[in-house]
Amino acid sequence: MTAHVTPATEATPQKVQYRVTNWPEYDRALVRRGGLTIGFDEAFLQNHWRPAPTGQRGAPFQYSDTAIQALLTLKAVFDLPYRMVEGLAGSIIQLMGLTLSIPDHTLLSHRAKTLTVAIPRRSRRGPIDVVVDATGLKVRGEGEWKVRRHGAGKRRTWRKVHWAVDADVKDVLAVEVTTEQWTDSQVLVGLLEQMDDPIGHVRGDGAYDTHEAYTAAGERGAAVTIPPRTNAVPWAPDHPRTQALAAIAADGLPAWKRAVGYHRRSLAENAMYRFKQLFGGRLASRLFETQVTEVHVRVAALNVMTSLGMPVSVPRRVILS
Repeated sequence: MTAHVTPATEATPQKVQYRVTNWPEYDRALVRRGGLTIGFDEAFLQNHWRPAPTGQRGAPFQYSDTAIQALLTLKAVFDLPYRMVEGLAGSIIQLMGLTLSIPDHTLLSHRAKTLTVAIPRRSRRGPIDVVVDATGLKVRGEGEWKVRRHGAGKRRTWRKVHWAVDADVKDVLAVEVTTEQWTDSQVLVGLLEQMDDPIGHVRGDGAYDTHEAYTAAGERGAAVTIPPRTNAVPWAPDHPRTQALAAIAADGLPAWKRAVGYHRRSLAENAMYRFKQLFGGRLASRLFETQVTEVHVRVAALNVMTSLGMPVSVPRRVILS
């Protein structure tokens, strides 16, 4: 048997183990995520179930946008079809001793096409450190095992979800849903336009290494941390990308990533992971308009769950891999 020995000149990769320091609080937050009363308590039902008068001509909606969003949140969190949402909401109203009517599943599906979802996020002071990323959610098509085994079929359909995440409090600040043809950098302008707060930094992966991405961030007065592509060429001498290329050429890509804090970009990937763990990687809706609403409702629910409590981790020890 041949013994494989790591050469002395080869750096041994290291992994850092982390310890959660607020486990009791985080554990209670995880339990509260399943509570029906997060956005469905009696005060909400009494004050927000019916829409406020608009003063415009014509019959108003019978149910407010907030009420429809609350029911769609039940659908997203508990992975229910429309008919079961109608039944669950009716049971909750009955148990609370209220006499409110419930929208039927047909009306709920119809309102979901045009609903403007209110995505809650915590207020911040000062410039925000923003990390951006994109992922795919499957609409129809074979499972991943079939694709690996036999190849992809012709009817695989995906929707791309692009979002911007607050690197400090982990809230999703902006979200866009597109078809597969849209690139990440094309959507960045729309993401930044959704944020009114000052932006201090924009971080993304190499997919955002384009002129339009740098221009969009520069118009907001934000610094940019985006790794240049492998075949990148310098732009203007004083351009941040040109300076990044010079630093990478002098010190290497790993050293540049450590110096600029590129690792914070992974917070967007972590948010994507939490999103798919909670709500799955597939969309139930078939119409694009309803798919957009479905994603926005999930993001709103994710922000509520994030605000309940997140783990605080500290490095515990380093192990050799």
